[in-house]
Amino acid sequence: MVDAKTQAILDFLQSQAEAKPELLEMFTQMGDLYARKLWHQLTVLLESFFLQAAAAELLIPIYETFVTDFKHRLNRLALSRLQVCVAKQYKESEKLLFFGNTIAEDAKKDDCQSSIYILSELACLLLELDCEEQSKQRLDEATKLMDSTAGVEMSVQAAYYRAWSAYFKLKGPAHEFYKHALLLLAYSPLGEMGEEEARTISFDLGIAALVGEKLYNFGELLEHPVVSVLEQTESAWLALLLRAFNAGDIDQYEMLVAQYHTQLESQPTLLSNTNFLKEKITLMCLAETLFERIGPAADRVVSFAHIAAATRLPVDQVELLLMRALSLKLIRGVIDEVDQKFDVAWVQPRVLQMSQIELMSERLTSWTGTVGKTLAFLEDETPEFN
Repeated sequence: MVDAKTQAILDFLQSQAEAKPELLEMFTQMGDLYARKLWHQLTVLLESFFLQAAAAELLIPIYETFVTDFKHRLNRLALSRLQVCVAKQYKESEKLLFFGNTIAEDAKKDDCQSSIYILSELACLLLELDCEEQSKQRLDEATKLMDSTAGVEMSVQAAYYRAWSAYFKLKGPAHEFYKHALLLLAYSPLGEMGEEEARTISFDLGIAALVGEKLYNFGELLEHPVVSVLEQTESAWLALLLRAFNAGDIDQYEMLVAQYHTQLESQPTLLSNTNFLKEKITLMCLAETLFERIGPAADRVVSFAHIAAATRLPVDQVELLLMRALSLKLIRGVIDEVDQKFDVAWVQPRVLQMSQIELMSERLTSWTGTVGKTLAFLEDETPEFN
């Protein structure tokens, strides 16, 4: 015998099914699971239902009439995800009210995970409403909880890094956006994103890699599916530009600037960093030039003239370039101003391209041969130690 409250819920679900016949099967399952009090199975079904495009206009009444009846029985994080889906259906003026009065109060009853998730989603909403300071406050709260919580679920991690990425995209600096966007992709791969979001974050990552002041090594990005996404769109020029920078190829860079000047001029961020980009490609060219002198049996002493030829700078500017690279900790070594040479000791580690791996292999082979010859010589000269 079904009680009056349960019957009212089942009648409500039936009326919704009649309004959306394409969702009839899911509504029937909801009614069955609700009547049998199978809350876990009902939660899984609801999460799937709330993501259906056809169900968007029904989310508010379904939440208010159906979900609120048993929300205390649901997993708190799952409930938070459902509530965020509902919040997105409200008008802009009502979203914050729903977050503050409904979602936040429910999240407080749980462990930290749902609170992190809600704070992250709220921070994104506040950014959309141009409330940057309030958004930062929510993100700082989420960070404190994140630092004190172990085993955070991937969906929570994704929401957290998505919110920080959105904040740094708006407020900068570029290298912080770059770091947090890559972390977002670790928890929410491009293949799981919508097509538009995947294209947007790939493009934004490419721009951030170029203009980021602390980013002189983005081989990791070039190995990421982000580049494949760029290459399949009208932004393929950005992928080419990234490869030129990573290789420190000034000739390729200047050719691309000339070939794609229209696309480059349409990007205010790149236009406002023209001088910085020129300095950056020069520094990356220097790093590549010195990398060729690193390794066993390599000649680590590089003349200013050689550096000037590689970087297309006057010889009298090479010392300043080396000092700049040393200050950025891209290289280590000793500058000999008198003899105009640089003794390179170290170049910033990076993700190597195949040609660079082949060069290192050749150096190691040469070094192994030299060590073998030295050992043989010592054995011949000191037979008493054999």
